[in-house]
Amino acid sequence: MDLYAIVPVKELRHAKQRLAHALDAHERQELSLAMLGDVLAALSQSQVRRVTVISRDTAAYQIATAYGAVIAVDQTSDLNAALYQAAVDVPDDAAILIVPSDVPLLRADDVMMLAAQPGVAITPAHDGGTNLLLTPAIRGWTFLFGPDSFVRHCAEARRRGWTVHVVRLPHLERDIDEVDDLVWLAQQPGHTAAQRLAREFLMRKGARIW
Repeated sequence: MDLYAIVPVKELRHAKQRLAHALDAHERQELSLAMLGDVLAALSQSQVRRVTVISRDTAAYQIATAYGAVIAVDQTSDLNAALYQAAVDVPDDAAILIVPSDVPLLRADDVMMLAAQPGVAITPAHDGGTNLLLTPAIRGWTFLFGPDSFVRHCAEARRRGWTVHVVRLPHLERDIDEVDDLVWLAQQPGHTAAQRLAREFLMRKGARIW
C-alpha cells in the first residue's frame, strides 16, 4: 500500500507562543523551521510516495521545496479542515500519515514501523494528543486533532470498525511547546538541526544542562 504523508505547518509568526518568555520571535521561527526540516528529512529517507506540506507560510514553502515536498496552500483556519483539504486527492487504496512539524526526532524507520500496521496506527503524545496518525485513505475518516485527540482518534477508528494499533515511541511522545520540552530535546541523543539549535539557545541563555 502506498503511503502519503501530510505535514501541517502553522504560520510561523504564530508558532510556539508558549516559548515566548524564553525565545524571541526570530528564535521561535528559526526553531520551527529547523524542526520542519528535520521532519521532512526523515520522511524523505522513508518509502513515502508523496509528502505534502500544508501551510500559509512562505518560509515553510521554501523548506518544503528543498525536500521535494508538495505544497498545499492552507485555505482554512482550522487544523482538521486543513488536513482534509490536503488529503482529498490521496488514492482510495493508499494510506495517509499525519506528522506534526514539531517532532524533530522522527526517523525513517518510525515511519515504516507505522506503515507496517494494518488499520489505524497512532503514536500518542505525552499530553494526550496525537503525534503520529496513520489511517487508510480519507474516505470515512474524521480528523480530530486537538485536546485529548489520542482517545478521540482511537474511538473514531473503532467506530469505523478499524483495528487500532498504539505504537509508543518515547522519542516522539513530546512535541516542542514548552521550555521543558526544549530542554528534553537538547538532552536526547542525536544531532538533528533542531537539537543543535535547542542546545545553542539553552547554553546562550544560561541553561547549562550537560
